[in-house]
Amino acid sequence: MKAKKILAAVTALSLTTVVFASCGDSADSSSSTAAVTTTTTTAATTTTAATTTTAAAESAADSAATDSSADSKTTGSDSDYTPVKTFKGYDAFLMFGDGEWLWGNWEGQGEPEATKAFGVDADITGDGEYTVSITNASISYDDPDEGINPQIALDGDYAVGAQGCVVMCVDIIGLLNGEKLKGTGDPKTDKETPGKYNADDLKVELKSIKADGQEVAFDKAKIKYGNIEDNNNCYRIEIYNDYGDTAKDSPIDKDNLAFEDSLEITFSIEGLSE
Repeated sequence: MKAKKILAAVTALSLTTVVFASCGDSADSSSSTAAVTTTTTTAATTTTAATTTTAAAESAADSAATDSSADSKTTGSDSDYTPVKTFKGYDAFLMFGDGEWLWGNWEGQGEPEATKAFGVDADITGDGEYTVSITNASISYDDPDEGINPQIALDGDYAVGAQGCVVMCVDIIGLLNGEKLKGTGDPKTDKETPGKYNADDLKVELKSIKADGQEVAFDKAKIKYGNIEDNNNCYRIEIYNDYGDTAKDSPIDKDNLAFEDSLEITFSIEGLSE
């Protein structure tokens, strides 16, 4: 167990170095996000700093994976969770990393080559209310294809509880038709292929955040919505991002966020037509 805690600390320190190196020029980048009310979705946004989230997470996971593979005693949970990787509609997932960049979940289960997908995703098949989550069982799952999540610290078969937050977003893959996208595949599985909607065609509202089943307070006016990373077709609900606009004025008390079993995000969406 001491070895695992040391591994977590080393991973976090390695990540911090990578992140700050990759974000060096982002402060001068232009960004814009329209104001949000409880019933209005913002227009598409461009936030260069937010784009570093995925790159930072990938660097952390790759670094941790190298160290984790050397620990032959590291085993994850193989019960109480079965990943769903096929979707009739659009794959929505909870992107998250805690204050030490643990409990990492950075991709949707529906992405064909996903190696950092450890959440309980939602299948967005039309207008309605949906919940995405990460659970102790999902985040510590020992996937027969992908292996164990490198961004966890284990106590036996279970992940040590999450403390704090560096990223908390919901991404819905395949919805938006960003002008910079040149892909020609299926937008539901290829983030670089334009979707069919503009961000302002849709009305999306964050309904609740629950940590271990308990409501987490948030300021609705500070949540960011839209095509925040304009290099993909994802619709994003940005609740907090160390490298996004919410870092300046957080909607949640990120430092006091803590949970051991689950984090759930519920939201509604209107404007979809198939």
